[in-house]
Amino acid sequence: MQRERLWREKMRPMVKPTVFIPLLLVLLALKPGIGTAAERKTAAATAGVEDCLSCHADSADQIKFKDGSKKKVHVDRKAWTSSVHGDKLSCTDCHSEITGYPHKKVTAEDARDYTLKLGNVCQDCHYAHYTRTLDSIHYEVLKSGGRDAPTCVDCHGSHAIKNPKSPRIEINNKCGSCHADVAKAFMGSVHGKALANENNQDVPVCTDCHGAHAVAGPAKANFHENAYQSCAKCHSDAEKMKKYGLNPDVLDTYLDDFHGSSNRLYAMGAGKPGKPIASCNDCHGVHDIQSFKTISAEGVKNTARERVVNACRNCHPGVPPAFADAWLSHYKPTLQSAPLVWAVKWFYRVVIPLIMFGLVLHILLHLWRLRTHR
Repeated sequence: MQRERLWREKMRPMVKPTVFIPLLLVLLALKPGIGTAAERKTAAATAGVEDCLSCHADSADQIKFKDGSKKKVHVDRKAWTSSVHGDKLSCTDCHSEITGYPHKKVTAEDARDYTLKLGNVCQDCHYAHYTRTLDSIHYEVLKSGGRDAPTCVDCHGSHAIKNPKSPRIEINNKCGSCHADVAKAFMGSVHGKALANENNQDVPVCTDCHGAHAVAGPAKANFHENAYQSCAKCHSDAEKMKKYGLNPDVLDTYLDDFHGSSNRLYAMGAGKPGKPIASCNDCHGVHDIQSFKTISAEGVKNTARERVVNACRNCHPGVPPAFADAWLSHYKPTLQSAPLVWAVKWFYRVVIPLIMFGLVLHILLHLWRLRTHR
């Protein structure tokens, strides 16, 4: 390796890549018939990368920071070429501060400072996604001085960037690198088990509920009131719920309930509740959601009732177990399950239209009488 570096230093005055490559690109651009514009751009990117990899393919290559710490700057050729940027970008598209060799001295205090200084580079191409991160809890932490909050490269990687949509379990693994306790709780839930054991693509991952870039923190205004909408993305999808034998009416029945109606109004901007109103996660849990299917039929009834009573007592302390009997579950009332509620519901469905019809008819008859008796 030392001999190769000495040879490169000797040959540098004769052939300078920083001069030769731009000249070659100009000739390619001027000479017609040598590939399309996209092909010429790809060829230029490839040539630039090869020049950089001639040094950075060395796994021992390092840079030194002001505080004396070092960081390896090895770039795996295979990882780069198979990444989503491999055939589109050259190294200097991101490392624009590098204009020749030897490179300029690194001014970053340490490795994390170096990463944070390069954190804005992604916005050059992905501006829409970048601006969303400015509304996230992660960016708020960074602004307040928390250097460990993630930037683009912390989630997506720097050189071996894969398609962010596949495989989905890697999204949770990435979030879990910082949120280990949450990730552990999720993997023990009904969603996490289906994702890990069955690779089920229907179950949610972190970004489905929290968002990918504009990640809102739980302390944000209206976060709790809007929480039911995350669950509704899947649990109001009748076709998806049918695949797993689940009730697709959970959203409609929740919004018909006092809690759901109130939360919907607050989510639409009707002020702020004096205290949190029950949402999906208050009864079912946040990350550690469990299924009742493994319990016997009677056990399901008792366990569900017990959980409902405990959930009610969070806001209504001291209520007796009978308090939970007012809840009709997430199934619409029928003549068999709740005959009284079903009868009252249909009574209003019939009587209210009749009253409205009678009112309109009364007004029309009154107007007709006035017209005929002038």
